[in-house]
Amino acid sequence: MIKTQTASSPWRKSLGAEILSVFAGLALPAAAVGHHGSNSNPDLYLAENLLVLEGEISRILWRNPHPRLMLTVVGDDGVETDWELEMPGSINGMIANELDSDFVYVGERVRAAGVVSRRDPTSIGLLHLLLSSGEEYVSGNRETLWSDERLATRSQTLDPAAVRAAEESADGSFRVWGRRTSPRPSPEEYAGLLTENGRELAAQYHGPRDNPEFECQTGIPTHMFDPVTPESTDGAGRIHIHTAEYNVRRVVYLTEDRPEPVPSNVGYSTGRWQGDTLVVETTHIDWPYFDPYGTPQSDRMSYVETFRVADDDSRLDYTIVATDPVMFTAPVELERAWRWQPGLQMVENFDCVADWGDSD
Repeated sequence: MIKTQTASSPWRKSLGAEILSVFAGLALPAAAVGHHGSNSNPDLYLAENLLVLEGEISRILWRNPHPRLMLTVVGDDGVETDWELEMPGSINGMIANELDSDFVYVGERVRAAGVVSRRDPTSIGLLHLLLSSGEEYVSGNRETLWSDERLATRSQTLDPAAVRAAEESADGSFRVWGRRTSPRPSPEEYAGLLTENGRELAAQYHGPRDNPEFECQTGIPTHMFDPVTPESTDGAGRIHIHTAEYNVRRVVYLTEDRPEPVPSNVGYSTGRWQGDTLVVETTHIDWPYFDPYGTPQSDRMSYVETFRVADDDSRLDYTIVATDPVMFTAPVELERAWRWQPGLQMVENFDCVADWGDSD
């Protein structure tokens, strides 16, 4: 189903049968949940319906987890409606692609296409934005819908000096790593191991209502599979693990000189070296979800993680074994890796804003 809502504009005459024919066969693929979720994720968006809007940009919120634009649309009855246009990706990814908030401006007349949020019927996940210049912003690798001029973005170019400095300072696993080498684990990998209690709680989860990332919150082990850059540093008897998304910081204690355990969203971690492999044991977890999809975990959950640099130094291999007698019938083991890309810079402040009002 295609819906079109417009204000009067030079483009309006081109809408109608032409737009319907373009969108009728458009495939909107499902994807994994991110902060507000991928804007084609059917759990969070009405991904089968594409809505076309025309109006004027009235506000810009250039903050993580996703940049957002406010579009004011004047209907045929003269009534104004404000629509939130949520862009995919983080500010940091936009900067890496040399796309800044000035690519669009307040007062600019635009045409937008996206999928409506299940959480807010006046918010859409933005897929296409036709600018007054005639250029079209397109999410991901989609084809343009209205223009032959695709808004140009560039791949990140690393500073040669930063690359050399990173290569010289890298010390085993202690460095800034690149993005993960494979997708986030899927619930299908372990759904069959849920207990009856676990299945009941998982069935009660409703993403548009319960996803804690709507409040800029996350926990272990979700943050360990985020797509953004992680960093590991040596801190004299302890190791610091920092993941950029939501600015999550963990401390792994290597000696007996450590504080008493306190439950937290990342738990309490102790570690030891087995040759070149760091083994981390984590307990005292005060976080309700095993993943961003609502798979539950209890306060009896414990983790054993391993970190090991590949022999060719190209990646950091990671395994996690999760044991929770309340929610799982057997341990869950997952494996992932981060590639080594010297020169990447750590994001020190993710600066997440959940809602427009929080930015004031």
